[in-house]
Amino acid sequence: MRSPRNHRWTLRGAVCLPGGAPRDVRPRGAEDTGTKGTGAGNTGAERTDARERRLTPAEALRLLREGNARRAGRGARGARRGGGGCPAARRPVAAVLACVDCPLPPETLFGQEPGALLVIRTAAHTLDATVEGSVEYGPVELGVPLVVVLGHEHCGAVAAALESRTAGTRPPAHLAVAAARLAAACRDGSGAPGDAVENTVRAQTDRVVARLRDDPVLLPLLRRGELEVVGAHCREETGEVEFLAGP
Repeated sequence: MRSPRNHRWTLRGAVCLPGGAPRDVRPRGAEDTGTKGTGAGNTGAERTDARERRLTPAEALRLLREGNARRAGRGARGARRGGGGCPAARRPVAAVLACVDCPLPPETLFGQEPGALLVIRTAAHTLDATVEGSVEYGPVELGVPLVVVLGHEHCGAVAAALESRTAGTRPPAHLAVAAARLAAACRDGSGAPGDAVENTVRAQTDRVVARLRDDPVLLPLLRRGELEVVGAHCREETGEVEFLAGP
């Protein structure tokens, strides 16, 4: 998404996908009347407020931290029961770049319902130009204030890349591109004390965060304080998310 844009992607509460009709992403019941959802206590008011205005990066991160605190401890057992958090919003609360083989959906991890997060998955949360453009889409076109790069324990793509590196063999064909993009993180992770897979996942997260923070499309938003990019790491057994950097 680095070429000049000569078209509009968004239409007043809808997302217009190229070649298709606009898709409404507003909360149910608010299409015509602007109805503000109800809820008990400050939590309901905060969720309504989040749907009605643009969040700051710190506010978006707080929502995800609080959502994960509600969900942590359920692990994979509770992963298919839905988020139960912020209803689908006018704009997503955050964009999440996650790994394809993480068994816990980001919406569940962060206590959000489908539509409240813009989720992009690749093997070992690797980046190429297309994926980077997809990440850019959230902040630039939808006003997303936060990008989370989410790694996880026991990453199969990282394990395969490390194994092929150690044995001097080629990785499986379907992971060859990902393994090549993980080469720098594998060097960082295998040279540190402790578990090589865990270290490499964290090194990969750090590298992707650094690259996105230097992205020329995102940089103006970052400099104005309208966007933050943070790293995070998920523990599969508990569903607990550790944030590695951020406001």
